[in-house]
Amino acid sequence: MEKISFQDFCKNETLHYLPKLPKNVFDASFIVNFKHNETIIHENEPLKNIYYIIDGKAKITDIQYNGKSILLQFLKNKDWIGELTILGVEEETKNVTAIGNLTCLMIPLNIVERYLLIDINFFKELSVFLSKKLLDRTNHFSKNQSYELKHRLATFLLESSNNDIYQESHIVVAEYLGVSYRHLLQIFSDFKSLGYIEKIGKNNYKINHQKLMEISIK
Repeated sequence: MEKISFQDFCKNETLHYLPKLPKNVFDASFIVNFKHNETIIHENEPLKNIYYIIDGKAKITDIQYNGKSILLQFLKNKDWIGELTILGVEEETKNVTAIGNLTCLMIPLNIVERYLLIDINFFKELSVFLSKKLLDRTNHFSKNQSYELKHRLATFLLESSNNDIYQESHIVVAEYLGVSYRHLLQIFSDFKSLGYIEKIGKNNYKINHQKLMEISIK
């Protein structure tokens, strides 16, 4: 992880894509850059910072009691990370991992507690964000019932790939999409035959972005 002060970052960047927060919060915050597969938050570890995604993608996973990893959600630009913990809704943190290069605003927890938890505008920001997050989850389950697997898988490959390289476990993906492992492998085989993807290693594929866009869920 690379970290620079927010003030140094502002010398060369515009701020139109950042949330509306008090100046003293920005002054005490940092801009952090994560590399592909770098962990942002470790599961069950005390939260030290919250994050706002400026550029890039991330994923939230949970390790079950039997050691199995479950994919819960993807994160993108303008998403918050750690917001449920500071609100007291989530007692145990989940794993959050970068997909490709990721740039975030990092706000230390003591700054959150001192300034943001008494700021009504911040709570309005979180209310809108959490409402959209709930709708996204609802849409995810709705799409699992409404669309054929090939359309859902195409969308998933586009969301989870990094520079057109896809590296997720088939078992994790099958559970996330709500299908059998066998069914998922059949669609992967079809995609390879159609030139949508090219296998370049174990659970490692190069995707044809243009072709997948044509059959993805819009």
